[in-house]
Amino acid sequence: MKPIILTMTAFGPYKDKEVIDFRDLKDHRLFVISGKTGAGKTTIFDGICFALYGQASGEDRTDTKALRSQFAHDDMQTTVELTFDIHKRRFRVVRQIPYRKKGNKSDTLGRCELFEEKDEQFVPAVDRQIVTEVNEKIEQLLGFTHAQFSQIMMLPQGEFRKFLTSDTANKEAIMRKIFKTEPYQKIVEQLKVKKEEANAEYLREKQLGDTILHQIPAKLPTRDSLLFTELQSEYPNYHQLLVGLQQEHAYHEIQSKETHKEYTRLYKVHNEKQQELHEARSINEQFAQLLKRQKELDGLQAKQPEMKSLEQQLQQAERAARLEDLEQQVKSNVMEWQKKDRSYSETVTFLANAERKLVSAKASYEQELAKESERNEVKEQLLTLKNLLPIVSGLTEQRQVLEEITNTVDQVEKSLLRNQLAAKQEKEAMTMQKNEISELETLLEDYEKLVDQLSTSKAVAKQVALYKQQLTQQHELVTHFTTAKQQVEQYTDVYQALENRWISNQAVALAASLHDGESCPVCGSVDHPAKAEVAEAEHISKQQLDTAKLELTNKIQTFHTKQAELQQLKQRIELSKAELDEQQVDLNRDHQKEQADLTEKVDVLRKKRESLKQKKDQQNQAQKAMDELTKELNTLEQQRNESKAELETKRALYNYALTRVPENLQELSALQQQITSKETISQQLESAWKTIQQKFQDASTEKIKWESREVLEKKSLADMKAKVDHSSASFTKRLTEEGFTSEENYRQVKLPTSKRQAIQQQLQVFAQTLHTLQSSVEELKKSVDGKQRTDMAVMEHEVETMKTQYEEAFALCNQSKAREQAAQDLYNELKNSKSKEAELEKTYGKIVNLYDLIRGQNHLKISFERYIQIEYLERIIQAANIRLRDLSNGQYELVRSDRQETRGKQSGLGIDVHDAYTGQTRDVKTLSGGEKFNASLCLALGMADVIQSFQGAVRMETMFIDEGFGALDEEAIAKAIDTLIALQQSGRMIGIISHIDEMKEAIPATLQVTKWREGYSKTKFVLN
Repeated sequence: MKPIILTMTAFGPYKDKEVIDFRDLKDHRLFVISGKTGAGKTTIFDGICFALYGQASGEDRTDTKALRSQFAHDDMQTTVELTFDIHKRRFRVVRQIPYRKKGNKSDTLGRCELFEEKDEQFVPAVDRQIVTEVNEKIEQLLGFTHAQFSQIMMLPQGEFRKFLTSDTANKEAIMRKIFKTEPYQKIVEQLKVKKEEANAEYLREKQLGDTILHQIPAKLPTRDSLLFTELQSEYPNYHQLLVGLQQEHAYHEIQSKETHKEYTRLYKVHNEKQQELHEARSINEQFAQLLKRQKELDGLQAKQPEMKSLEQQLQQAERAARLEDLEQQVKSNVMEWQKKDRSYSETVTFLANAERKLVSAKASYEQELAKESERNEVKEQLLTLKNLLPIVSGLTEQRQVLEEITNTVDQVEKSLLRNQLAAKQEKEAMTMQKNEISELETLLEDYEKLVDQLSTSKAVAKQVALYKQQLTQQHELVTHFTTAKQQVEQYTDVYQALENRWISNQAVALAASLHDGESCPVCGSVDHPAKAEVAEAEHISKQQLDTAKLELTNKIQTFHTKQAELQQLKQRIELSKAELDEQQVDLNRDHQKEQADLTEKVDVLRKKRESLKQKKDQQNQAQKAMDELTKELNTLEQQRNESKAELETKRALYNYALTRVPENLQELSALQQQITSKETISQQLESAWKTIQQKFQDASTEKIKWESREVLEKKSLADMKAKVDHSSASFTKRLTEEGFTSEENYRQVKLPTSKRQAIQQQLQVFAQTLHTLQSSVEELKKSVDGKQRTDMAVMEHEVETMKTQYEEAFALCNQSKAREQAAQDLYNELKNSKSKEAELEKTYGKIVNLYDLIRGQNHLKISFERYIQIEYLERIIQAANIRLRDLSNGQYELVRSDRQETRGKQSGLGIDVHDAYTGQTRDVKTLSGGEKFNASLCLALGMADVIQSFQGAVRMETMFIDEGFGALDEEAIAKAIDTLIALQQSGRMIGIISHIDEMKEAIPATLQVTKWREGYSKTKFVLN
């Protein structure tokens, strides 16, 4: 990937749209990014990384919303756009950061788009312009994830040193992201789950076996047998339990057969007795039924005379029922005649009232007819008043218009005076603001200078503190070195004494084995005139001598370690002192106080700068307000002149209209009151005339209506009387024909229809019940002929006794069968459970062993994932050492450490450094700051080589390095530059952030980042 154009808008310290065109470098592939602290050099790396992956380059800048510029206008969207080349293809990626505008409750929309240039046009490179698809396409094109990109192509400030000095766990996490070894870690997680599942299953099965044992006393009765004897022991034997369950099954099988045989016999006897009881109960019930039916038959026969009387009453009621229709007709005609008689009387009364109303209405009609002239006069007066109404209404409207225009003129003049006063005050305030801004700008002329002095003071204070800390460490290390030297001398004397005594002891032992005439194994002499004798001193063993030698060796090793540490610390102190002398730093000065004073001054000026920005904003707002106020003044003057002219015109028209209206009617309310009064009088006269006309007409109509009604009612009454007489004669004739002596005799025998039906139903039921009882008594007499009653209590007692006996036998049989089945079930369950438990325990053991091995719980403390990562790490170290030997003049070489981490932590990814000058291998953390930078740079470049070799088609054409060269001496800087030049000669573009003058002088191309007084920054390329 090679960047072509980077465009940042409202991003970091870049307030507006900032375009960095890398084509301006021309043939230069190596360039320095230079600028003051906080100017935005690292932000350029963040912009490239954010455009590609949506994240900043460093781990301390994970909040993307914080990347928005604090100097940007509220309506400017934060956008990063990167055009880059890869695989001879050109792409453009655009990302926007959502942010919340002032006054809004929600963020603006984000944006993420990727385009490819084809035929000089950019077309979408993904199907959907969404974050996930764009990120996938970017990773596919570059071949790197964000973690890999940050490690090998963009080395953020201080981040690439972490890999060098971190422990195994941190390196493992970093390499997991870079080399994608997560699947091996997931194997461990899957094995852990399987281990927990296997353990849980094993414990469940074991608990199930224990549960089965606890069920045995509940399901089987306790007796003196092998099973219960074994259960009472502290550790029951599994095989003995199975044999015991088989014995219990055989025992309860025999018991089941015996109880079943007894139950079958008793059940058969009970059934026979039960059959005899049913037959006896049936005969007794027949005798009882016969007695009951006979009593019911006797009762019915006693009611036969009563039923005969009811039958005669029913016959007479049936004859009377045939006359009910004629009787009802007579009653209906009489009621209708009475109704018509009342209606005729009412009609005569209403006719008399109508005649009286007609006479009264006629008199009122003639009286109102005489008022015709009065009604016409009122109408003419009302017409005259209504003709004046439009003129008087116009007067009112004209007065309102005059008042409104007068009020408008007054308001405009007041507003004009008020705005003129405000304009005067605003001009005075603007003059004061200009003076204050001039004063603040004068005070802020030294702000940038003080910021640079503060940055320099902080750096010097840090170097002085480091130098003093190194001196303190040197004092402590000299003490430790002296102590270690004294201990070496002390332990050397002790060891030599012990060795001499041990040699003497060996001589005594050899002398004791010598005999005259035998040759000495040392000198070969056969004469032994002066044998060594046992000394009074303590006997020294070989083990004691080896222990003392080991202690001496440890003390010597400690002495050499302290000596090397002291030598390295002296070198660092000399380097720090040289840097301080070069900068002419006075160590006796209070740098902390100077830094505090500068910080206080910078804070004061920073607040003044913020105040200056606010005042300039206020001045701009005030100028806009002044412009608006001037515009409003002009508008108000024009409005005042127009309103005065209109007022004079309207007043002349109003005075002319007043001459056309009587004085007492010039007010609209007075005219309307006169009109309302006349309208009321006119309406009253008209209403009275119309009312009397209607009343006279209604009275005439009413009289005619009741005259016609009286004639009709009279004729209808006569017709109804004739109808009543005819129906009465017909009813009297039918009474005689049906045999009734009088109407009173008819009414005595007449019954309602419901009563007749009830008597008829009663007679039918009586006859049917009598016949049924007679037949039933005859059948029962035949059934019990020749039979006798039986005493049921004795037979029922015998049957109940037999039932109790067979139920007890049945319960014993079922109990024996249940125990037999329980013994068999317990045997099968226990056998299966124990077999499965053993199999599960074996499986669990295998999984635990494999899990511990894979996760690193072994003697090497190396997991399976870390074993894979070790191969990558060794290749990285091998590639790194090619450059590190050159940078360190052959002194240093990185090696992977096999030492185990403290407190049993996982190991295998530690890195040590081998010092060819001392011949010792030590932790990389003991390297100086510059040495760490060289080692970290070589390790990062080595990692890039290894990743590229594994990625195959991936080609790394760009690399960015942020800071770190300040800790190097001149020779180390020169070698680092040579290394970077060698890299860029291979075709890579390399950008370096550095404040070192040697770097700027050695590298001809510079991307200069300039921080303006207002706080935001600008960029430009400078080619020497």
